Amino acid sequence: MKNYNYILYSLLFVLFSATSCVEDAVYEGDLPDVATSTIKLNEIMSTGSPDWIELYNEGTTSVDLSGFKLTDTSQEWIIDNLTIESGSYVTFDCDDSNVSNVSTNFKISSGGEEITLYNASGELIDQITTPDMASQIGLTYGREIDGGEIWTVQSASKGVANSNVNNPPVLIAEPLTEFTEVYEVTASDANGIASVKLVYLVNGGVQSIEMALVDGEYKTSVPTSKVGDLVSYYVVATDITGMTSYYPEDGSNSPAEFLVEGGLKELTFEGAKAGYREEVTFTASPYYPEQVSEIRLYYLLPGQLQDDVNDDKTKVELTKNGDIFTGVIPAQNTDDVIRYYLRVEYIDDTKTYYPKEEKNTDDIVISDFNHDLGTTWPSYTVEAITYDAVVETTINSTQGPLTSITFPTNPVPETDINLVLAYTSTETINEARVYFAVGDSPVYIKANKVSGEDDASFTQTGVTINLKDVLSDASESLSQTGAKVSFYIRIATDTAEYYYSNTGAMSLDNTPGGGTTDESDAFKADPSLWNVYNVQ
Repeated sequence: MKNYNYILYSLLFVLFSATSCVEDAVYEGDLPDVATSTIKLNEIMSTGSPDWIELYNEGTTSVDLSGFKLTDTSQEWIIDNLTIESGSYVTFDCDDSNVSNVSTNFKISSGGEEITLYNASGELIDQITTPDMASQIGLTYGREIDGGEIWTVQSASKGVANSNVNNPPVLIAEPLTEFTEVYEVTASDANGIASVKLVYLVNGGVQSIEMALVDGEYKTSVPTSKVGDLVSYYVVATDITGMTSYYPEDGSNSPAEFLVEGGLKELTFEGAKAGYREEVTFTASPYYPEQVSEIRLYYLLPGQLQDDVNDDKTKVELTKNGDIFTGVIPAQNTDDVIRYYLRVEYIDDTKTYYPKEEKNTDDIVISDFNHDLGTTWPSYTVEAITYDAVVETTINSTQGPLTSITFPTNPVPETDINLVLAYTSTETINEARVYFAVGDSPVYIKANKVSGEDDASFTQTGVTINLKDVLSDASESLSQTGAKVSFYIRIATDTAEYYYSNTGAMSLDNTPGGGTTDESDAFKADPSLWNVYNVQ
């Protein structure tokens, strides 16, 4: 155990504060009455996995702890049928799991918290408020001497005697990889940390990089290496007495290492239409883009093979735009399964693959992905579109020659969109036409029409007009996905023209026959009277 600046004398001589797991709160009442007991709170870990509490029996006889109670600032936990021998220790994990005589129903705040011990009669027999230990990972708060009055930050001694042994720093680190930009470790020591350094070795050169303490962790930026480099490294933490700890444990003699291989940082791909329909564009962001020579995309279509015998793959060299590379697989049929992989080649001739391909020391592929075996490649499937059932609407009219029009209100894209007109007249029907507009703000344009009288289905009683392949004057398709088409019907004889609204009401222009009524201009100027369909 090492002494630190946190020194707290016995409960009867110290004003104390109660510290919540969430926020600090100052105790403002009188000091509590403390019953005499040989059982003491002896050591507390609040930065562990798990946290724990140690009790110590400083007496000369064993003590039955049944009914004794431990509390933090919000929970209490009762010990059940447990005896502690004289001069011995018992420890309880504090991890919320609430296992009898093993672990409590609370954790201990690393920011500091009041811990209290009661005897079986409910009398308070010991109490301590731990200091903020958030930056003291791996250390504990305990009595300098078992059962003694002075509490200190110290090296952990769970279940054994607290002592003044000078231990090396507690150093906790994770492996460093080629993709780590900022390396972070935790280091703590009861006497204090003098320095933490990352020693970085590559191509015969050595860098000793001082790590800075930021928000409780020691951090440093990691040097950028070249693809193909074998990097060795270790971390050394030194306390103010000169004792050291290493990561890896024997790092100065056997440093950790990794090979800089590069590869793809991010890959996205999507079809021009949802479900990988039409062209599928791959967008790749590589590591170390300044060192990339080229990126290739390989793919197999249905029925094609890639193995020891067959080499059916197609190659696409991706186009570079800054640090981004893009390439395209052409449109394929619905339900086709397309297999693919990417290869990144660096200027030193190192090649890496997506997905990542791993080999053993005998150069045999041991990963699930093998770029020479097409059945191991990732894939996507060109999805079919599921459309809603098409709803046919019929509008009847009792005015003029038109008796009804039937049309789909939600046609499927690129399929027949049939407007079925039925009409009757004592005069010859000269024209049966559809006028239309595309979009949310329809306006009448004379050129946007289909002349039904030119269709092979035209008779004196009806005609079917198919809008599937019709384009507007602005080359807008009337059958493409999402198209909103407004339209009306006009029937013409020698003497009159008849315009029909979305309710079947008629507007008349009889001036061709010498009449005086012309309602056509007002009708054409009011698209709210027109019919509408929306392509799915």
